Amino acid sequence: MLKILYFGITLDDQRIIATDKIEIGNGVSMLLFGDNSTGKSLLLQAINGDLKNYDGDILIKEKPPIFYKKRKKSILLENTLHILDQETIWKNILIPLPKISSRIQKKVVDLCDIANLKNIRTRKAKQLSFSQKKILEIIRAVIQIPYLILIDDLDNYFDLKKRNKALQILAYAIDNGSSVVATSKTKLDGFQEYFRIQNKKVMKL
Repeated sequence: MLKILYFGITLDDQRIIATDKIEIGNGVSMLLFGDNSTGKSLLLQAINGDLKNYDGDILIKEKPPIFYKKRKKSILLENTLHILDQETIWKNILIPLPKISSRIQKKVVDLCDIANLKNIRTRKAKQLSFSQKKILEIIRAVIQIPYLILIDDLDNYFDLKKRNKALQILAYAIDNGSSVVATSKTKLDGFQEYFRIQNKKVMKL
């Protein structure tokens, strides 16, 4: 699914992050953890195709991120919210989908039940807390079943109980072949594979 080979980012002549190899398969959840300012966000941006100034290769399904123009190969969730506050929870979740089958509608209801989001067809997104809006973003990403779901700073959004609900929601996409790459400052339970940034190098645990 995802291969990162001989990857490195250099800013102002300073090496920020480097790794010889990161590889994860289909339907795998991975956590990359390390201190602030160690390049975690930059790596996710590179995987998503937003950052192009790096050394090495990033391959998604054996092709570089730039190859995917029509199909949404990855969805990146950052600290900044991308929510339409004046729209309902329901519309915020379904807005990226060109077709909305009854099966998808039922799955949205099921995922919102897990998240304890109520009155989703009438409740406006502006009424939600920050963590609820992040859950909404996760549901919206999950329902699209992209190749990759990238979540930056997962430890910033939820307490343990809500994080477990988020992981439960992500499991739907994982079970359908999506892979998840999340970052945090510390190691969090609930992932299949772990990588750590130490001394500017990414190491598999």
